[in-house]
Amino acid sequence: MALQYRKTRFVCLSDTHNASPTDGTFKLPKGDVLIHGGDLTKQGTLTELRKTLDWIEEADFEAKIVVAGNHDITLDTAFYAEHGLYFHNQYPQDPEKCIDLIKERESIIYLNHCSADVRLRREEGPKTRFKIFGSPYSPEIVALEGERTGHGLWAFGYSPEEAPKLWDQIPLDTDIVLTHTPPKYHCDESRGQGGAVGCEVLRQTLWRVRPALAICGHVHEGRGAERVLWDLATPNVKYKEFATGYWNDPGLDNKKQSLIDLSFKGPNPLKYAAGGLFPNEQLPSENLKPLDNNTETGPFPSRQRPAQGSRLSDNSWSGLSPNVQLSTLGPMPLSDTGSGPSNAQGGGFGPNPSSGLSVLASTANSLHNSGLLASSSTPTSSAIMFEEPIPEVSSRQSATPDLQVHSAARGQGGVPPSGRCDMEALSGRMGRTETCIVNAAIMASSWPYESRGGRKYNKAIVVDIDLPVFQTE
Repeated sequence: MALQYRKTRFVCLSDTHNASPTDGTFKLPKGDVLIHGGDLTKQGTLTELRKTLDWIEEADFEAKIVVAGNHDITLDTAFYAEHGLYFHNQYPQDPEKCIDLIKERESIIYLNHCSADVRLRREEGPKTRFKIFGSPYSPEIVALEGERTGHGLWAFGYSPEEAPKLWDQIPLDTDIVLTHTPPKYHCDESRGQGGAVGCEVLRQTLWRVRPALAICGHVHEGRGAERVLWDLATPNVKYKEFATGYWNDPGLDNKKQSLIDLSFKGPNPLKYAAGGLFPNEQLPSENLKPLDNNTETGPFPSRQRPAQGSRLSDNSWSGLSPNVQLSTLGPMPLSDTGSGPSNAQGGGFGPNPSSGLSVLASTANSLHNSGLLASSSTPTSSAIMFEEPIPEVSSRQSATPDLQVHSAARGQGGVPPSGRCDMEALSGRMGRTETCIVNAAIMASSWPYESRGGRKYNKAIVVDIDLPVFQTE
C-alpha cells in the first residue's frame, strides 16, 4: 500500500521562563502538536514547574512534547546535588518531587535525552506519525582559563570533550530533533556572548541524521528559522552545507501568525524526499518550486541575515539558489513496516501501539539517570505509554559520555558504496537533503531577569509539514 500524507501543524516555543498564555504574555495558536524546547522556568522551583506544566497540560493539542533547559535546574539531579544551594540557599528544592511532578502529567511527553515514536490518533486529527529525539543539554560556558564561569553555572551542561558521545546517541532514523541548544552557526547568534554560541558537534550530527525539523531555543536573540541544504555529494569534505535559506517572519509587528509552511502544497516544500518521511513519488512535480534568492555556498559562508520584516519574496525565504531543485533527487523507497531504532534506514517508526497516543521510548536512560522513561503508565485515551528501551540503542548510553573511535570517513560526502564516504549516514538515505532549523524562543530579552524597559516576548512559531499517515493493523 502506498504511503499517504497529511499536513500536521506543530506549534513551537521555548524559553518561556515562567511566562504563559494564561497571563497574556503570548498567544498559543491552534495545532496538532505542541513543542517546548526547554527553560520552562527561571530557576526550576516546584512552584515554577507546576505553573508551567499546568498551562501545557490544559492546552488543546493531541501531543505535547517537552524537554528541559539549563534554567530547569531541579530536573538535573546530579547538577542540583552539587550546586543547588547556590540558587536555593534559603528554600532548597526537592528534585525528586519536581521530576515526579512531570511524571504525573500523563498528557505531556517529557524527553530527557531519548527518543519517542508518536502517532496522532484523534478521530478529527491528521492521524500521522513521526519519530522525535529530545534533549535538554547545552554547552557549558567556559572562561578563558578553562574554568566554568558563574554565569555559566547552569544545569545540563557538557564539555567539548563530551559532545561527540552525547550527540552520537541521536538515532539516524529520527524525523524531528528537539534540543535546547541550537547547532553552531544556525539560529545561535548571541549579542551578550559575541557571536555564534551553538554546538558544532550538534551541527555535524545534523548533517549525518538530516531530520526534517531541528527545533531548539536557548539563545533568545537567535529566534527564527533557517533551511539548511546539506551537501552530500562533494567527496573528501566533511559535514558540508550547500546553502542556507533564512526565514522572514510573516507575523512580525502584525496580527498574523509566525508561520513556516513546509507542506507539499506550500510555495516551497521541504527538500526531504526518499529515505525519510517523504518518498519522491509523493511529491507532485507542480509543487517542486525553487527558492528564488541569491546563493551562498560553503559550510560556513560569511553572511548577513536579512532584516526582520523585509519581504524579499512571497515565500518568506531568502538565501537559497533558484537552481536547487528537489526533482534532482533520486528515488529511494521508504518501507512502511517500520525499522525501529535501526540506523541503516531513515523513517522507521517501530511497532503499532494498541490504543491512544502512544510513545516508544527507544533511548530511555538519560545521562543523568533520572529514570523518567524506564517505567510504564496505564494508557488512557490521551495518555502516554512508555515501553521498555530497545537494548541496541539504550546500551549506547553512559553515565559519563566519552569519545568514541569513528571511521576516518565519518561525516564525509560522496556516493555510496564508495568506502571514502560516510556509508552509515548516506547509504539508502541520500534523499534526506534538507533540514529546517527553528529557534522558537519566546523570551526576546537576552536575560530572563531583565526588567529594565520591560521584558519582551516573541510569538510562538507555527510549522506546517506533511507527515505519513500510520497504517492500523
